[in-house]
Amino acid sequence: MDSKLENLIEDGLFYFGEILDVNKVNALYKKMITNRKFDKNIFMDEKTYKLQKNNLKANPTVEFNFLNQFKEELSCIENNEIILKTIQEMLGDDYEIVLKKAVCGVPDTWLPKWIKKKINNINVANLGAYVKPEYRDITYFRGIDFHQDIIDWPKGSTDLDPSTFLTLYVYLHDVSEFDSPLYILPKTHKFGATLFPHKLKKDGNLWSYKDDGREIRVEEKVLTGRTGYSGIWHNCTLHGTMPVKSETENFRLSLRYLIGKSNSNKNMTGIDKINEKIKGNLVPIRTRIDLDERGLAKIKGNIINNEKLC
Repeated sequence: MDSKLENLIEDGLFYFGEILDVNKVNALYKKMITNRKFDKNIFMDEKTYKLQKNNLKANPTVEFNFLNQFKEELSCIENNEIILKTIQEMLGDDYEIVLKKAVCGVPDTWLPKWIKKKINNINVANLGAYVKPEYRDITYFRGIDFHQDIIDWPKGSTDLDPSTFLTLYVYLHDVSEFDSPLYILPKTHKFGATLFPHKLKKDGNLWSYKDDGREIRVEEKVLTGRTGYSGIWHNCTLHGTMPVKSETENFRLSLRYLIGKSNSNKNMTGIDKINEKIKGNLVPIRTRIDLDERGLAKIKGNIINNEKLC
C-alpha cells in the first residue's frame, strides 16, 4: 500500500513536507502582500460592527476570493506532481476543489481593545465579522481551537459528499512555533464526525479524546516548517492553532484547499478505503453546539489554550 494512503488510513493525515519550489512560492507570497496591505486597518470600528445583523457569512466564497487573481502563480501548488498524484489517488482524476482560500493568522498588535474583549476565551476566534466587508475575501483568525473541517459541512450543506473532503494546507513562508503553527491530533479521524466543542483533555503532550463511550490517547504534532511546507488530512482529523505569539507585526499567511470527490465518480478511490476503517458518523446532521442563531458564541473556552469551557 502506498505510504500516503497508509498514513491517511492510520493517522488521518500525511505530511508532504517542503516539496514545493521555494522560488515560486516566494513569488506568490510577495505578490499577495503587494496586492493587499496586511495591518490593523482591515478592521471596522465598533460602531459599524454593532450595526451588523449577525456574524454569519463573513468569509471568502468561490466568487469573492482573494486568490482568484493569482491563478497562474497557484499552479506551482495545484500542478505539483506529488500533490496532484496524491489527490488523484485519494479522490479520482475528476476531483473538485470545493474552496481554496488564503488564511491569515493575526498578531495581537493589530487588534483594537474592543475586539480583544469580544474574542476573549472564544474557541473559534474567526475575525471575519470584525473585518471590513471589502477585505473578507481572506479568512483572518486569532487562534482556533481543535476542530474538524467537517464542522462547516453538515448534511444538506453541499451537493457533494462531505465525507470525501480532504484539506490541503500550504505554508507560504517559514512558520516557527511563534507563528501560529498547526497543531494536529493524529488518529482522531477514527471516531468520525463528533460535535464541536470536542471532548479533549491534555496530559503533557498526550491528549485524551472521548466520544460516545470511546476514548483514545494521542500525541499532538506541531507542524512547523519552511516555505512551501505542505500537508493533507481527513475532514474528521482534529487540528487547531494557538495565536501568533510574536511581539512584532508578524502575521502568518497560508493557503487552505478543501477538495472533494466528484459525485459522478463511482469507483473505489483512496478516500473510500480510508472511510471504510472509520467507526463513526461521516454525514452529520449537526456539527457544532457553540453558536447561537446570530453566529455568536454561547459556549466559551479554548481547550488548545487550556481555557475551560463554560
